[in-house]
Amino acid sequence: MSLLGFLTWVWIDLALLSTVSSLFAQTTAVGVTRISGVLDPSHPPPPLPQPGPRFSRGHSVIPWEEYLIRKEQLALRSPISQGPPRLDAVDWTSLGRSPQALLLQPLALSPTTSFEGIQQTNVTPPDPDLAAGPEDLILVVNTSFARYSKEGLQTNLLTAHQWFSSILPSICPSGPEFCRFFDPTVRYDQFHGRFLILIGAEDMLMGRNSFVLSVSNGATFASGWRHWASDAGLVGATQTNLTLDFPQLGYDTNAVYMTGNMFSVRGLQYAKVRILRKIELYNPATTTLSFRDIIDLRNEDDTKVTTLQPALWRGRPGGITEPGILVNASDTPNADYLTVWRIQNPSSDAPTAVRSTIRGIWRYDYPAFFAQQGSLLRIDAGDSRVLKAVVRNGVLFTARDTGYVTDPTTVTYDRIDLASNRATLQARHIAGSFFYPAYDIPASLGPGNTLPNKLITGTATDANGSPTFIGILEVKAGESPYEGSARWGDYFGGAVDPVHGGLWVYGEYAKNRGAAAGRWGSWVAYFPWSTTPQFNDLTSSNPFYHHINVLRLWSITSGCTATSYCPAANVTRGQMAVFVVRCLLGDSFAFPETPYFTDVPSTHPFFKYIQKMRELNITSGCSPTAYCPDANVTRGEMAVFLVRGKFRPLFGENFQFPESAYFSDVAATHPFFKHIQKLRELGITSGCTPTSYCPNDFVTREQMAAFLTRAFLN
Repeated sequence: MSLLGFLTWVWIDLALLSTVSSLFAQTTAVGVTRISGVLDPSHPPPPLPQPGPRFSRGHSVIPWEEYLIRKEQLALRSPISQGPPRLDAVDWTSLGRSPQALLLQPLALSPTTSFEGIQQTNVTPPDPDLAAGPEDLILVVNTSFARYSKEGLQTNLLTAHQWFSSILPSICPSGPEFCRFFDPTVRYDQFHGRFLILIGAEDMLMGRNSFVLSVSNGATFASGWRHWASDAGLVGATQTNLTLDFPQLGYDTNAVYMTGNMFSVRGLQYAKVRILRKIELYNPATTTLSFRDIIDLRNEDDTKVTTLQPALWRGRPGGITEPGILVNASDTPNADYLTVWRIQNPSSDAPTAVRSTIRGIWRYDYPAFFAQQGSLLRIDAGDSRVLKAVVRNGVLFTARDTGYVTDPTTVTYDRIDLASNRATLQARHIAGSFFYPAYDIPASLGPGNTLPNKLITGTATDANGSPTFIGILEVKAGESPYEGSARWGDYFGGAVDPVHGGLWVYGEYAKNRGAAAGRWGSWVAYFPWSTTPQFNDLTSSNPFYHHINVLRLWSITSGCTATSYCPAANVTRGQMAVFVVRCLLGDSFAFPETPYFTDVPSTHPFFKYIQKMRELNITSGCSPTAYCPDANVTRGEMAVFLVRGKFRPLFGENFQFPESAYFSDVAATHPFFKHIQKLRELGITSGCTPTSYCPNDFVTREQMAAFLTRAFLN
């Protein structure tokens, strides 16, 4: 949850605590959970008793007195304007270049959609987060979950007690009124088309803490949800009864990673990584879910790792052997490094975390308290933890709260090359008070750009650099002073749209509520993606304009000529192999040298791509011995290529799909039925008409661009 003081009362076995506290080396353990339940959104449970209004308080990762001293060391920002707020950046690969100077602008300058989110609940602060799926937006705050349309219509709103009612007796035996939920995070796993909601739960009488994870059955809110709860105090099968704080969630192609800080009455003990294998988690037949715990990681200077942030993977799925990526900042004053962890063999019973120290980081500290207009109450935005981590194409992008002498309360962004373990760019907001990045990396950024041009944060600074009411930068102005608690929460939400490619952001602001001044509100905005023209036969009025430009940015196509794309031309099976394999792996990959097909010799220009398609079992050819590289690809074949490319590495042909037909021309007996169904569920296609798919029509190059970007790059 967050940082400010007030240690939650915990029941703890001191003998077991002593055992765990003596473990000063990385420890791995395997455990299982059998606590599961379901939610049917079409039949929501009735309201349930829950704890009364409260401030959400958690643990400081360092002793409280030290925390206050660290916060006070950086003076409050001067109320005198230092000029308009701006972004300060150093690109270490091209010294002196800043993001504003770049020609590429991957996101539109203004949002096209903007609306009020979940309204004030009984918990302050809200800690808002969101995820975007093909059809739905899932918004969460500390005690409530909601489904919104992408036009801003709220269709469903449930408290956490209602959402998890099917497992509430198991995680909180003392009763719902003694069940405290905290720190929800929500993600959309674009690799496999699932929403994931992680939240911490505590039985306040028993002192029992749980990781509680909710997983959608498909790519939509309406597909239904399955819940899993596991005792946070376990290390594998060993009970420690430590207290969980600040659970966080990430994923890659293999696994889902849950992290948290673990406390006792003596203070922080260690950070925990709990690994769930997707092959089990996404399998509807799973009745017992196994997990792997890694605890007590240490930074290079032997300080305890805190607040591990698991990365979200965007773009190319690649193979199935990449390690999971996690990152943490330091709690040492004036630190100059970040620590990156690679989880090797995450699907095995003995995963290991391999450390890399990223040096040369701007020296940072905890951010200072910040002032707001119209009140003497100073607001706390927490410590210097990493709040966002995104991996795309071998680069780790991070966003974190930080404090500097010249800018005591701000957000810093890092770009880290994972091949060289080197920071290649840093940027920070200056001349203002900024906190909580709402952040993700859209495909329109391209592999050679620096950072998105929309870096949305919380702010207490207006456009002239003067103090103002607390709001959301470039999204929603604050409306009144915020009073009643010095805490402003922990994080905002940011997510790439898996269909349309732009950036959704979600944060809190100080809402004017008359006599109840200082209440919070929440707000959502969408910034569409933006691209520069890559071919002279395309105009911005083409509905596939951005998709085609993004394909060129990522070198998946070079066009039909040096200057043209030929959007209306058909796609051949040979060309299709090139496009799919480049989306998956790029251009550097091993492939079998002995030809699979008699009509594709080793001298064929597409030989290595077709070989790779066959090796990956994405195609078996047009006959047992031929591939037919010059034949045009149909929309039905395209569905098979794309769905196999996404799902076959982990699930083969055994993936879930909606059984009720979307299209009148693709019956359940159609040989490509399940692939077309999955393509529609994932939002990769909406059909050739509202009711038809046209499986026998040939795919054009412009249609193919949309299919590929939605399937692999968004």
